[in-house]
Amino acid sequence: MIHQALRLQLITHWPQLLQAARGTVAALAALAVAVALKLECPYWAAMTALIVIQPTRGLLLEKSYFRLIGTAVGSFAGLIMLIASLSPLMITIQLCFWLAACVGIGNLLYGLRSYSAMVAGCTGAVIAMAGYNNSPHLHDLVFGRIACIVIGIVVSTAVTLFFTRRRSKSELLDRLARVVGAELEWLALLLMGGERKELLVLRQDVLMEIAEIEGSLDSLWAGSLDLRKRKQRVRSLIVSLLSLLEAGTLAGDRPVTCGPAFDCWQEQFARNLEQAARNLQGPGSSGQEAAELAALSDELEARVPLLGEALGETITSLQALISQWDAMAPGTERPVTNRFIRHRDWQEAGRAALRAAAAIAVVGMAWHFTGWGQGPLMMMAASIMVSIFSTHDRPAVMLGYIFCGASLGVAAAFFCRLVLLPGVSDPLWQGAVTIPVLMAGVIALHYRRTALGAMDAMLFFLFVMQPGVPAIPATGSYVTGGLACLGGIGVAIISFRFLLPVDPARRLRSLLSAILRDLCSMAATDSHSVAEKCRVRTQHRVLRMLINARKVDGDLSTIVEGGLAALAIGRCLQRLREAGWNEGLDAASSVAMQEARLRLSAAIEKPEEILSVLEGVLITLGRAMETTNEACNLTARAVMSSAPEAQHFALRMLFVGGKEHQCHS
Repeated sequence: MIHQALRLQLITHWPQLLQAARGTVAALAALAVAVALKLECPYWAAMTALIVIQPTRGLLLEKSYFRLIGTAVGSFAGLIMLIASLSPLMITIQLCFWLAACVGIGNLLYGLRSYSAMVAGCTGAVIAMAGYNNSPHLHDLVFGRIACIVIGIVVSTAVTLFFTRRRSKSELLDRLARVVGAELEWLALLLMGGERKELLVLRQDVLMEIAEIEGSLDSLWAGSLDLRKRKQRVRSLIVSLLSLLEAGTLAGDRPVTCGPAFDCWQEQFARNLEQAARNLQGPGSSGQEAAELAALSDELEARVPLLGEALGETITSLQALISQWDAMAPGTERPVTNRFIRHRDWQEAGRAALRAAAAIAVVGMAWHFTGWGQGPLMMMAASIMVSIFSTHDRPAVMLGYIFCGASLGVAAAFFCRLVLLPGVSDPLWQGAVTIPVLMAGVIALHYRRTALGAMDAMLFFLFVMQPGVPAIPATGSYVTGGLACLGGIGVAIISFRFLLPVDPARRLRSLLSAILRDLCSMAATDSHSVAEKCRVRTQHRVLRMLINARKVDGDLSTIVEGGLAALAIGRCLQRLREAGWNEGLDAASSVAMQEARLRLSAAIEKPEEILSVLEGVLITLGRAMETTNEACNLTARAVMSSAPEAQHFALRMLFVGGKEHQCHS
């Protein structure tokens, strides 16, 4: 019975055991190579081998590349700091500026480029602190650090690359086709006059899927040159999808009809649209479905111009993406018409830089005034934590798990060095005792309950255990050094929780304020390029806002509607500006834009009122649009006479307004 139970457990957990074995072999092989080459701190090679292991080949290769770049830059910076001065005070000041710069830049970048900046920051601290404690071997430390990183990357890649799955680039195209199909189903339901609640739910699901696709593009592109060549095309489609959602929203969740013939036509059109959407959502979508949809968009544009125009733009973007997905020569591609500007949160980047500098300054000052011998180790650990986790949504919570994992790793290192191997300098024995710890750590990485602290348990174990190093300091100094590393994590937790706190709610408020500032700039500027830049950047900020909102509250309906309202305000300001540039802005439009700017500016200081302000601004701008389109005045008054529909007035006016819009019976 026991034998059968063990066999069942072995079969159940066999994939995790295989991955644990590969990770352990990679770490020990990297350690063995570094020891054989007699590099300083050979355990860094084992740590790197564990860090760069990734679920896909692209991420494995690209993370290795960016880690190597960050390590080289950080090592050079650490060397310069030590050459400039060996005074604890001066090193602390230099390290504060270096970390602030790296953390600030890292918070403005995305994906693995951000990771590379963070690695550069903490590597500079590692080299500076390790070199201070061992200044005669400074150049050996710098060379050893870089060499160990290279060894860890090469060995880990060689051991795990062929066992790591290759992500098919068609996965992204299929996912994009499915979200286009889902949005078209929503549009078909809209045309058939579906229930408002169902329409809102479908629109929310589609918008969240778009946000998630955009947020995952960096990891999807990792290691694939083909996908990188298509990133502007993919983002052009994302912008088109947002425009189509906006156009549907401008209809007030039901289409504007222009005569009885529309009622007879829309049902058949909606059925054709649903069928095309179902074909598009199947695997391996081709250009045929997109061609069918192009014909439908022409038909829709003849009856409801703005909605048909948005649908046509979406289908055109999809056709270009499908037809040129495998094209290798950039010269054969059509230019991308939709711009995409990423959100850069300068305020949060500044806070992160200031937080990192302040945390290191506190530890550095304590080290300077007390002369504590383990101060550099605490500085080293604090530098790593305040930099690497500065982009995390809940760093204080995450670091709590890391502290638990690191504590287990440090305790395991104490046990191995002081109990199992007291005075043993043979690297074979040292490597042997690390096997069960590394196996357990890699296995823990693959289970949700233990994943958060597992990696840091292994890294701190290797850092404190120091396999491959013949001798360690005296027992008292060795133990206090390990505890100092844990103290560095504690400093980071305090800084994230109390010094300059950060959490999804704070990031959400920052995004809302940034969106309002962009809208204010659009209302105030006379420059077409500035206004267009602000409008395009708002689109990405809305997507980022939705991702952050999901981490704060499960009910996203208010945020979704507010985000779409912000996009609609941007489009409304754009149309008013275009009218003004062509013929001179009329008095009503000028007053409305000034009022919008003032109300949006005031809302920046009152985040709790932002969403209601957006609705009010939409109504104000919609009234200005009404005065520019006398042909639709009767429709506007009919809409305004219905109190429940007042909040959608501006949206409907945008939908039926504009000089290019002509009603068709």
